[in-house]
Amino acid sequence: MGAAPSGESASIQKREARAGGVSMKGEVRNPTTVWLVAIFTCGLGPLYYFYTMFTELKNYLGRDDINPIVELLIAWVCAPYALMRLGGYIQEARQRSGVANAENNWVNYLLFLFACGFGWAKIQEDMNSIWQGGGGAPATF
Repeated sequence: MGAAPSGESASIQKREARAGGVSMKGEVRNPTTVWLVAIFTCGLGPLYYFYTMFTELKNYLGRDDINPIVELLIAWVCAPYALMRLGGYIQEARQRSGVANAENNWVNYLLFLFACGFGWAKIQEDMNSIWQGGGGAPATF
């Protein structure tokens, strides 16, 4: 038997890590970049970030009840409710990663979104605090 291709090998390792109870980390992103993308894409960037954040949280928490597509549709229809859900998941992930003062900041996110979309940077800072607690994947952009 030969070695599996790198893409297949990586997906097998991810599945094995999740099955073994090891949480998969998300990608550490620059909060300023996330904020600027959210502003300059006129709402399309935030939808992408909602999807990726919910996917990363689903993988990290190991919860099958988090469906990124459904969460994306909720965000499109009712963003404040989606932010409330995102805040709860981030709080749970921060508690698991051992971040001090892990609290549900969804109200702060909502308020910051009205301040020139700066809430996206705050959300990403909170996500980074989770991933950096155990060595998240480095940013690719």
